[in-house]
Amino acid sequence: MFKIIPKYFPNIGWLEIKLSSEILNFLKECINNKKENFNKRLAGNIEKSYLIKDKNNWFFKKVLAPCIEKYIKEFSESCIPQILTKNCKYVLTKMWVNYQKKAQFNPLHKHEGVFSFVVWINLPSSFKEESKLKFIKYSNSPAASTFQFHYTDSLGKLQTFTYKLDSTYEGTMLFFPASLNHQVYPFYLSNKNRISISGNICFDPGNPI
Repeated sequence: MFKIIPKYFPNIGWLEIKLSSEILNFLKECINNKKENFNKRLAGNIEKSYLIKDKNNWFFKKVLAPCIEKYIKEFSESCIPQILTKNCKYVLTKMWVNYQKKAQFNPLHKHEGVFSFVVWINLPSSFKEESKLKFIKYSNSPAASTFQFHYTDSLGKLQTFTYKLDSTYEGTMLFFPASLNHQVYPFYLSNKNRISISGNICFDPGNPI
């Protein structure tokens, strides 16, 4: 007899958080007070994106700061650029809301900064129902109404992790390294907006620890 032991290469992942009603109500209020159009700064092939403000830095303190701490604890600091002569504090540099209509999409892209996040506020489509469409149901890679992370494995092959979106993901936040490639596929069966919030967290060079 001999024993076979599987071994795995260490890798980094992301955090999935179900936000409370208190936090979601705050974010919805941020949306109600949205600022200037932000489309020209984003990769999204969508109609409307607007900057929003984290009033009194509440969302950063309440949610993002604990996520940063948890991420570093779980996955080490391997995703953090080692280019600074002094440690700096983190800051939420940009936060915006996306209004995505049917047939619109967000192509493969990554963000600036160290960490990023997405929060799904309203998801009017369902992967299960979209996959029944005539031009999708026979596909071996149905993707309508999905969010995907893209990464390379230890053999250099492109891999994906797919969120098959429907209303059960409303109020869910994903927190991930800003350099992690991701994309959002279109939906077709609803005339309502898919509403999501995204943001970037960077080092603040003017605020060393």
